[in-house]
Amino acid sequence: MRRLLALALVIGAVVWARTLGPATTSGSAGTALALGFTLLGAWIAGDLLRRVHLPRLTGYLLFGVLVGPYLGNLITTTMTGQLQVITGIATTLIALIAGLTLNLERLGRQFAVILRLTGVVLGCALFGIGAALWLAWPWLPIAPEATGLPRLAMVLLMAVIAVTFSPTMAAAVTTETGARGRLSELVLPVVVLADLVLLLLFSLAMQFARGVLEPGTTDNVTTLVRFAWEIGGAVAFGCLVGACFALYLRYVGREVSLVLIAVCTLLSHVGTQQQFEPLLAAVAAGLVIENLSIAQGDALKTAVQRGATPVLVIFFVAVGTSLRMQTLAVVGFAALALSLLRIAVLRLGILAGTAFSGADPATSRYLWTGLVSQAGITLGFASVVAAEFPAWGGGVQMLVVALLAIHELAGPLLFRQGLMRSGALATPPPRPLIVVSNREPYLHTRTESGSISVSPATGGVAVALDALMRERGGVWVAHGAGTADREVVDARSHIRVPPDQPSYDLRRLCLDEPEFSRYYNGFANEGLWPLCHVVDVRPQFRTEDWAAYVSVNDRFAQAVDEELGSSGAAVFIQDYHLALVAPALRRRRPLARTALFWHIPWPYPDRLRICPWAREILSGLLANDLLAFQLDRDRRNFLLAVEEELGAEVEIESSRVRFQDRSSTVVSVPIGVDYDRIQGMAADQALANEQQRLRRLFQLEAPFIGIGVDRLDYTKGIPERLAAIDEVVRRRPELRGRLTFVQIGVPSRSALESYSAIESEIDGRVAELNQRHAVPGAPPLVRYHKLPLTISSLVALYRLANFCIVSSLHDGMNLVAKEFVAARDDEDGVLVLSALAGAAHELTDALIINPYDTAGFADALVTALDMPAEERRVRMRAMRRVVAGRNVFSWASDILEGLESLWTKPLHYSVRRWEEMSV
Repeated sequence: MRRLLALALVIGAVVWARTLGPATTSGSAGTALALGFTLLGAWIAGDLLRRVHLPRLTGYLLFGVLVGPYLGNLITTTMTGQLQVITGIATTLIALIAGLTLNLERLGRQFAVILRLTGVVLGCALFGIGAALWLAWPWLPIAPEATGLPRLAMVLLMAVIAVTFSPTMAAAVTTETGARGRLSELVLPVVVLADLVLLLLFSLAMQFARGVLEPGTTDNVTTLVRFAWEIGGAVAFGCLVGACFALYLRYVGREVSLVLIAVCTLLSHVGTQQQFEPLLAAVAAGLVIENLSIAQGDALKTAVQRGATPVLVIFFVAVGTSLRMQTLAVVGFAALALSLLRIAVLRLGILAGTAFSGADPATSRYLWTGLVSQAGITLGFASVVAAEFPAWGGGVQMLVVALLAIHELAGPLLFRQGLMRSGALATPPPRPLIVVSNREPYLHTRTESGSISVSPATGGVAVALDALMRERGGVWVAHGAGTADREVVDARSHIRVPPDQPSYDLRRLCLDEPEFSRYYNGFANEGLWPLCHVVDVRPQFRTEDWAAYVSVNDRFAQAVDEELGSSGAAVFIQDYHLALVAPALRRRRPLARTALFWHIPWPYPDRLRICPWAREILSGLLANDLLAFQLDRDRRNFLLAVEEELGAEVEIESSRVRFQDRSSTVVSVPIGVDYDRIQGMAADQALANEQQRLRRLFQLEAPFIGIGVDRLDYTKGIPERLAAIDEVVRRRPELRGRLTFVQIGVPSRSALESYSAIESEIDGRVAELNQRHAVPGAPPLVRYHKLPLTISSLVALYRLANFCIVSSLHDGMNLVAKEFVAARDDEDGVLVLSALAGAAHELTDALIINPYDTAGFADALVTALDMPAEERRVRMRAMRRVVAGRNVFSWASDILEGLESLWTKPLHYSVRRWEEMSV
């Protein structure tokens, strides 16, 4: 309602501003004011139509038509020339955008099919519309008296203009509706390729028209030379400008919007001055930029959004302003008839093209709905004809604008219907997913009594992925480590989980000794784990461990291949245990869509060289379509490694890597927790009962309670944590008996010497602290619990604590920090967080410590104990906003939507977010 009121006020202001100056050819005080109000009104009108799912362009045009009669006396001769310059820049920009939507690499092997289909559709459409125009020409309001070759020249130009399409409008509808499917993937390449061909035909038709309508100005040889120059010069100059702009994007990348407009100005001005086709040059430039500068895609999209819209508003409003309602009424019937004819011949062309090209009939059945819309290039052609042949070109432009108005209103609606009927807009269940990990989410074990119990896996990552699979459904492929795992699965090694609410299938892969120990304990955890963590543990690499690692990864790939069947589901691989699954799967399924998330840090290239098989690991990871790390630091380290070790081509700005005829995208996406689920547990009435149970279990009678929740691992900094607690109690003896620290330490990889050593060290330090600071009749200083707790018990424990310590010596993220924050909906508690944990990059309102600095660590714990309630509240509130905004589902969506965009919607991805321009 407010927008409608604003539009009415703007229209009134335009009418009022018109009266400020006389109707003369010179500028007046009201000219600039009226034009400013016009552009503002057009912007509001476009936004209004956008709200009802119609293109902004329609609003710009209609508003220009509406206020045109009121502005006619304000446009001076000087302003007319300026508007012509803007029109040239705008049409060039539209052609550039069309080129930017076509990425040849992403079309792949479908290119030949699309090319044949496009050729047949164009042939049928041009022949049908051309024949109809020739027969109906005496009744068209263009140049009814024309006969013979002049009529043929006009008909050819009009037919080419009438057939043109709108690539960015098709992309806008696809993006706006969130359509996914073969139809949305087919429409964009067809319309872009068709417009490329039509650009060439338009240049040829213009040369023919000049020769026929301006006889004596050129001979045949001159005409051929001029045509060759128009086409060849345009392509060459466009490629040169596109390559220069691509280099600018890659090595400078600043003020891209301004440079984009400058490039369009250059293409338009030089093309006009040198008499070659600027629109073809712009398309060639766009193709070069898109196919050379994929790395700079985000910067370029932003530049187009910022720089293009104001220019295009002026262009479309100027076109609408130049029209008159009464004239539109005259050509309206002809435009409607031509529109119906165009749709009919397009549908016939698609039928013939489908049979000839071998395209999928079910997909191409609704292709015509995506070809209805016309926009920028159509008007660009009409503007060129009107400027070159003013005697009759104005009639062409008038008919084209009426035709375009019909198509801009009907096209998006028809395309939506086509997408809906093809199933692209159906509301399917959440897209199934295949998760692949070493650790399974649920273990079945046989108890001493002979019964089988089920328990969830420990660790924040397992909890996060379980939450994701509950939401998405699908299959989780993992090693079955429970003692009763093989007894409860079906013949296909499947079992439905979670036990309380089955939501997805768990496919268990049974690995036997000694292969499992060599793969898991050996290469993964004695080799890769210490290699990637900067701690004082030497990596150990053995040939037999590497052989087992390769073999097990191949078995995982075989299991995934079996689970995929014909579903085409995305495959989400987890962590360093499975770096070679993607290449093994790709040997079986070259078109499989895979993403791998590397949860732990990635080492600097010099440290990576410790691994004898570093090149194999790097090339294996690059077999994924999308590779994600926790931190941008890890992403940069990986890019440096593939460049130095493999000689891969790395596009730094977009983290795109080209290696062995493949392209992989590398991103940093920090993982989150299931915030809503933890919130629900924190608000559950059963929480109080669980807290009472935990108080009794751990004898939590002290006024100050601290907690630490970890796997027993040498990277977690538990000895350093205990040393800091010891220092605090030494400084503040009055805390003896008044402070209890609960350490949940679940044993992990105990068969490895480095892990058994850290377990023994922690056992000894806990006993030493409890003895040193014992108070008769009071509970011990440290309550040490080695059994895993469920997530609901952890939430209850988090809510009991005054502070939580995460003291990692090196950690990819550490979700305990985020779980603690998510559980504190009371906005209380203090997080003491290691600067060496990935979570410190996000949770900057925690007390950040260096775990190696015992005195500084102790200072932070004292600060946590003495921190005023208001400061605790402010800090926790800020951290909760961060954790709520980056939960496990947004993490997964970023990765999986990125994977979908890179594969299933290749052209949609390359023009995503350009729908705001709707050109």
